[in-house]
Amino acid sequence: MRTLIRLAKPWIGEDERRAVADVLESGQLVQGALVERLEQAIAALVGRKHGVAVSSGTSALQLALKALQVGPGDDVLCPALSWPSPAHAVRAAGARVRFIDIDPHEWNSGAEALREARTGSTKAAIVIDQFGNPAHAQEIREALGSLPIIEDAACALGSRFVNGPCGSLGVVSCLSFHPRKILTTGEGGMCLTDDDAIADKLRTLRNHGQLGGEFVVAAGNSRMTEIAAALGLAQLQRLDEILRRRRELAALYAKALDGALEIQLTPDGAESNYQTFGVILPQGFDRKSVCKKLHNRGIEAGVLSFAIHKLVSFAGSDISLPIAEHIASRGIAVPLFPQMRNVDVEEVVRALLGVLDE
Repeated sequence: MRTLIRLAKPWIGEDERRAVADVLESGQLVQGALVERLEQAIAALVGRKHGVAVSSGTSALQLALKALQVGPGDDVLCPALSWPSPAHAVRAAGARVRFIDIDPHEWNSGAEALREARTGSTKAAIVIDQFGNPAHAQEIREALGSLPIIEDAACALGSRFVNGPCGSLGVVSCLSFHPRKILTTGEGGMCLTDDDAIADKLRTLRNHGQLGGEFVVAAGNSRMTEIAAALGLAQLQRLDEILRRRRELAALYAKALDGALEIQLTPDGAESNYQTFGVILPQGFDRKSVCKKLHNRGIEAGVLSFAIHKLVSFAGSDISLPIAEHIASRGIAVPLFPQMRNVDVEEVVRALLGVLDE
């Protein structure tokens, strides 16, 4: 039987296994010294003052909104193309989501679209580096002025804006360490900030609202485990290799496709980590049928992303955001992970173009 080329696969080696075993042997399983080491390492990597590790990327978004006191009566700007987490986090805070359409080539919301959507009720803006592709950070900062920005850099560890690392934009930046992300802790996430007061709020909110032995606010448990941090620290040692290989594979995809299908473009002077490699199917092709045929040829592919405003959780909003809807309806993600071979890329492209030529 032909081996399936998976859509994604975390790179777990002996260093990760040993690190996790050491934690289990120690008996210290809940947030401790390893979590603090991971926080310091990631913050230093991105050039932020504080890292606050949490249980997931979604938790990072939820706590960031709470720390910024976003709540009922507030609007939050949010790109319409994404996994639902950022918009769901806004809803969970009791605020309204104001969806923004995206650039047709880079698949991120641009500065002008964000500026035009801002109203007197806008309390914050979520800016997404979609699939690790850097947003136009400087232009967005200038367009939004003093409006607080939460950077959803869930996919963007190791990516770079024109003038600095992704994760450095905004009052709070949020990372995810899900197994499909660049670096994994199993599940996990992190808030990054340069603001001492916000960092203190985030640490309080992740730990039952506890501060100095007192419970000062009603909050839940969003702590990261030592097991997760040990895994993340081991992964961090190979981050440069992971990024290098992802970029090599993405370049091979772009060359092999040679303009045959629409792909995501990176802003001039910026650098993506290619957390996901997506293609847009031509008009008239059924995405489910294409993915099934690819699976029959030994290739795992899947839905690229979602037009969040059209999801059931937003009651299938009747607003029209045509670019997000176009990409969501016709985009598929194809395999990309560091352990892939060059010949695997060739096989994926050959199978994909073959299916489209049937």
